[in-house]
Amino acid sequence: MAIKHCIIHQISKNNIDKPSTLKTNKDELPAEDAVVSLFVQLKQNLQKSATRQYGCFDAAQSDNPLPGLIDKRNKGELGFVSMTHKISEHLKLSSDESEEVFSSHLLFVIEELMEQEFLYLFWIFHSDANYIDSELEVGNLAYIDTGRQSFVLKLDISQWQVENWQQYLTLQMSRGNKNLSHSFTHATGFVSSVNLQNQTNEFLEIVDQYADTLEKTEANNTKHSIVNYCVEQDMQGNAVNFEALSGVLNEKEPKKFSDFVKGNQEEPKEEIYAHRNSLKKYVRFYGREKDLSISFSSDQMGENITFDPESGSLTFKQVPKSLQAQLAKFLKKQSE
Repeated sequence: MAIKHCIIHQISKNNIDKPSTLKTNKDELPAEDAVVSLFVQLKQNLQKSATRQYGCFDAAQSDNPLPGLIDKRNKGELGFVSMTHKISEHLKLSSDESEEVFSSHLLFVIEELMEQEFLYLFWIFHSDANYIDSELEVGNLAYIDTGRQSFVLKLDISQWQVENWQQYLTLQMSRGNKNLSHSFTHATGFVSSVNLQNQTNEFLEIVDQYADTLEKTEANNTKHSIVNYCVEQDMQGNAVNFEALSGVLNEKEPKKFSDFVKGNQEEPKEEIYAHRNSLKKYVRFYGREKDLSISFSSDQMGENITFDPESGSLTFKQVPKSLQAQLAKFLKKQSE
């Protein structure tokens, strides 16, 4: 990881009846210690988020200045600092209409990995806390809670320059803050181009077809290996490349699975971004109501666990020993 450029600006709104205010930094920040640590934590949060969206700049939103500004910076016609100033001013105007009071910082970073550039825009929220100073007096402060979800836009500049490629943007939104979320999404011009859930379910249907060609134990192991690999890639913010996955599944026949996938896809794809929750539900069933919570591996269906859809009853032939002990203890008390 190499941070080529980074800078922080401040955007805030103290009164819903007045415009927001913008405070800009004139100079870039040195990519050292605290700045690098902050970027790494925010980037890791983005990678681990299960609510990421993938898409592109909305071609129908002709008044969006971001593509033009970023393109000028890439061509050397506009400096990094000037680009961030103009984008921040655009975000400020968009947030003027928000009916929420807020105080945030904008962190812009250009990272270079393997000779490829990535532009990150983090809209950072703060949390309040108390502290005791050296005079033993209590004070208030606002701190960056990196565990709190922020607004993030990530641009893969290399993918953006590939003609007809529609998955070069990554967006993460904070839960709540509906007005600000709408303002940020509109201001950045992001439009989703991938239905992660549908895309993942289509892939898992192919996995089912592939598993049907295997012996039962191998089929179950293969399903779990596929899900574990996909979840790991998603946690790292990476797409699932079918050839790489195929090589992990079978070193002796590294293209066996990927060839099967290609032969059963409706639209040829070498990789996909996965929907984490759909992956987990594929190998594990779970449900919860007010006084009941059930979770078990899908491998157990048909053997240790059966379900009758007509009556809605779920039957367990084997119960975990710890649960058996709890039930036996309960029944013993009931009988006394």
